[in-house]
Amino acid sequence: MKSIIVRWTLFVFILLLIFQATNIVKADDDHGDDHKKSEKYEKHKKDEQNFFDWDDDDHDDDDWKNDNETYKNGTRSLYESNLVKNSFWNIWTREPSISLHENLPIQDTREVIIELNNRSEMFYIIPQNGQLLVKGEKIAMFLNAESTYYQQSKILEVSKDKKELIVRARSNAAYENMVKTPMPTSAFFYEESVYLPISVIANAFGYRVSWNAEKETIIFQEIL
Repeated sequence: MKSIIVRWTLFVFILLLIFQATNIVKADDDHGDDHKKSEKYEKHKKDEQNFFDWDDDDHDDDDWKNDNETYKNGTRSLYESNLVKNSFWNIWTREPSISLHENLPIQDTREVIIELNNRSEMFYIIPQNGQLLVKGEKIAMFLNAESTYYQQSKILEVSKDKKELIVRARSNAAYENMVKTPMPTSAFFYEESVYLPISVIANAFGYRVSWNAEKETIIFQEIL
């Protein structure tokens, strides 16, 4: 009788050990799955956060603005003279620069025709700080590029043929193929879109910009 009780006790004990081991293995598997899901979620969340905060932690655009102000005030040092250069409305130098207002072909906000490869379309052009600004999404469509506008952060992303340009309203920094680059003036939010310098979006995607005074038309020409 005593031996039977011992055997049953041992049997129950073995069953408990097996049951506990099974639960541990299952818990480890569940934890592994949860960990993988967590890593995937965190990566997605991090990528998204990095995109929408692409220059919040960097004050380079403020530095560029300060350089421009120093230039305007006529108090540049030799270093600043070399750093800040003149630029024109139709050329994106990709350097901190001061735009020359007197070189603008138009001085007032109005509709202007833009022509490309025998195609033409009317665009609302806004002169600002020596630059001509145009609606980003519309000009992207005109260039047969894809665009995505993020309402919350006022960010415009344009891409075509493995080239990418990202600008944000109220910033004079652009990301050209993920390289942070100064623009000649800040983009801004207007009429539910981001307006940016016409030279920036044209030059970024391989187009030269010129002005036809006779036709009062902006001409885009592909850079070969």
